[in-house]
Amino acid sequence: MTSEKTIRAGEPSRPRMPERRAVRSWQDAEHNAAAWMRYWGYLDARAKPGGADGGIDVWSARALGQVKYQAAAVGRPDLQRLFGARGRMRDRRLFFFTGSSYAAPAVGYALENDIALFVYGLDGSMEAHNAPARRVVEAARTAEATPGPEPVRSPPTTVPAPSARPHAVMATPPKKRHPGTSRLLLGLFLAAVAVFLPGSASFSPQPDRPLATAALLVIPCCLLVWGAVTRSSRRFWPTGLSLFLLDLPVAWAVNAQLWQGDASDLLLPTVPAVLCVATAALLLRWDARQRSGDRETGPHPKSGSRP
Repeated sequence: MTSEKTIRAGEPSRPRMPERRAVRSWQDAEHNAAAWMRYWGYLDARAKPGGADGGIDVWSARALGQVKYQAAAVGRPDLQRLFGARGRMRDRRLFFFTGSSYAAPAVGYALENDIALFVYGLDGSMEAHNAPARRVVEAARTAEATPGPEPVRSPPTTVPAPSARPHAVMATPPKKRHPGTSRLLLGLFLAAVAVFLPGSASFSPQPDRPLATAALLVIPCCLLVWGAVTRSSRRFWPTGLSLFLLDLPVAWAVNAQLWQGDASDLLLPTVPAVLCVATAALLLRWDARQRSGDRETGPHPKSGSRP
């Protein structure tokens, strides 16, 4: 088995591809992951089996890795624990290894946070599972094919030239947009509704149009401010849909034309308004529980890393 001590003077400056090794336990899986990380350029990568490391199984000065030896698919909470265990070491890359598969929410979370996902075989083989992982593998192959005694450095954040990889376009990192873009777009849409609805033919000037417009602009203004200052990439659709549904009853309430008539005339528009408010409240409550559950599955000792 390849030694996991830091490469010193006189040893090869560029590790070769790891030899196939049988993975029969979680210890084997962690040592196998460390060997592959050294091949990818993290020459000081070492496995630390059995330590209270908060979810980190492989350590390097420039990267951290977590290894799962289990049959179940890896979920988003497992990746959140790895991300939280990194703490303030933001300069270290994150690697995740499993012998099974990844759930769709986990793949999306890894792409948002640049976590390289790998799937290992029981023969010690290793397969990249997402774009960050493919960039790591391709960088190691490119460095291995380049002559020279220099050791492999950190994998570049840019994609190699198309000539080095036929499908390089698949590994192109997605364009990062401002985390609050969805909030800004919804705010602009609702602001347009707030401006044009009081000017429509169906609107009665009781209450007056400036008052109605001001009432309708409350939610859009909150959304625009929220979108401008937000720094979080958390999902927004439950909250956004809730605010949209809340804005509909507000639009109905300030349209005085709808208040004219007897009780039977008010029944038809009132029922959808009540349903919108109830749906919005349920969505907000569900989203709050989801976020609370995410916080509870934050970083903790790696109880899930063992069979």
